[in-house]
Amino acid sequence: MARDDNKKTILEGQAAINLWLEGVDIWNQWVADNPVADISFVDADFRQYDKVSFERYMFPKGHVNFSRAQFGKGDVYFDRARFGEGDVDFSSAQFGEGDISFEGALFGIGSAYFYNAQFGQGEIDFSRAQFSKGIVSFEFAQFGEGDVNFYSTQFGEGDAYFYNTLFGRGNVYFYCAQFGEGNVSFEGAQFGQGFVNFYGTQFGTGDVYFDGVQFEQGDVSFYGTQFGEGTIGFSNVQFGKGDVSLASAKILGRLEFSNLVKVNKISGLSFKFTTFEGPVDMDGNEFHCIPDFTNTKLSHQLSLSHFSVKPKMRNKGKLFVKTLIGLRRIWLGSQLRFSSTKKAIKLSRIMAKKFPWLAQTTAADRQDIDRLRRLKELAESNKHHKLALDLHIEEMKCSRWIETPWHQLFTEFLFQKLGDYGRSVLRPIVSLILLWLVCAPIYATASNNKEISFDALIFSFSQMFSIIPSSKDARTESSQALYGTLIDGKLVVDVPHMVFVVAGVQSLASVALVFLIGLALRNRFRI
Repeated sequence: MARDDNKKTILEGQAAINLWLEGVDIWNQWVADNPVADISFVDADFRQYDKVSFERYMFPKGHVNFSRAQFGKGDVYFDRARFGEGDVDFSSAQFGEGDISFEGALFGIGSAYFYNAQFGQGEIDFSRAQFSKGIVSFEFAQFGEGDVNFYSTQFGEGDAYFYNTLFGRGNVYFYCAQFGEGNVSFEGAQFGQGFVNFYGTQFGTGDVYFDGVQFEQGDVSFYGTQFGEGTIGFSNVQFGKGDVSLASAKILGRLEFSNLVKVNKISGLSFKFTTFEGPVDMDGNEFHCIPDFTNTKLSHQLSLSHFSVKPKMRNKGKLFVKTLIGLRRIWLGSQLRFSSTKKAIKLSRIMAKKFPWLAQTTAADRQDIDRLRRLKELAESNKHHKLALDLHIEEMKCSRWIETPWHQLFTEFLFQKLGDYGRSVLRPIVSLILLWLVCAPIYATASNNKEISFDALIFSFSQMFSIIPSSKDARTESSQALYGTLIDGKLVVDVPHMVFVVAGVQSLASVALVFLIGLALRNRFRI
């Protein structure tokens, strides 16, 4: 109730509850009579009331304190309530199992504190609420199982903190919310299994931090979100099994999207049609999907150190399944039971992983091909040659049986097995040694002289490196030792036709293997 003129008016305790019970008209009349006053519901107990409604209640130009208040199991309404110019404090307030609504509530120039507030199991609605110049704090607040809605909420010019906030299993909506010029922090927040939606959200010029946030299995959308000129931090974020979208966003500041936790769980990551006006840091991420940077605009460097991708693949062919089921039918002499068919399919999947070429393994999503090309383009612009090569190889794998004609797949198969797509020096060297050792016995077998194993090795080696000047003399002398015959004191060399064929094949194979060695050295030491 009112004090004398020398003291500030304070309404608190049971007197505040009694006035609230009188209804909105009498309450608002009291506020009109006492425009400057503090309202205190500290430790107030509302559990005896089925519903707590402050809908359309007006509050004076003072502090409003609901800290540690206990609300019952019913609904709580602050719809279109108008708070004054002082701070509004709901710290450690405990809400019940009903719905909680601050829809259209208007907060004054003071700060709004929901620090450590315990929200119930119902839906939480702050849609169209308006905060002014003060701090907005939901730090350490805990939301229940219902949806949390901040649709079109205006957070004003102050900082907004959701530090270590715990969201429940419901969906979380910040759809079209507007943040002011202050910093925004969701650091350490935990989201449940519902959909997290920041569609069309507008962040101000301050920093925005999502570092250390944990998302569960639901999708996360920042589609069409606008970030200001401050730092946007997503470092050490743990995403769940859903899709993550920052498509069509506009990012003016520096984006830190590095060192994500359990990044292999992300089903898809899209930056399509996004505009980046600042540098982008994607370091330290090993994705099991292909981030989509197609149709993006980057004004600064995209950092991709210790970055890798692994596209999702599928087995286009059914060779292993059909073969195993056919063999089982022949063996058993009857139709297969469901359990036998299931075992055959499981075994075929194992075989497909070991022999992807026979299983016609290709990209599960055809759009991954274009995504890989865009990433390769960005890696090349950053002079990250190794990553560009790795991305090109993944592009080739994804293009099999889709864009690559079947008659070109054999050469790609040899390119992979013999040279690891130009990344291995050891494979072609070992292949050269094996080719040398395999062809030598063939040349020795074709000779009438059975004690010329060393000459056969020399002859085989000379066929592989004909560009070396000394190999010509070695080839002449070894062919004479292998296939030469003295006739009337004259040495006659008669090389069998089979040797010419084998030597020709060996020479061509040697040229290809030497090329693979040079290609691997070029890729490794490329400047």
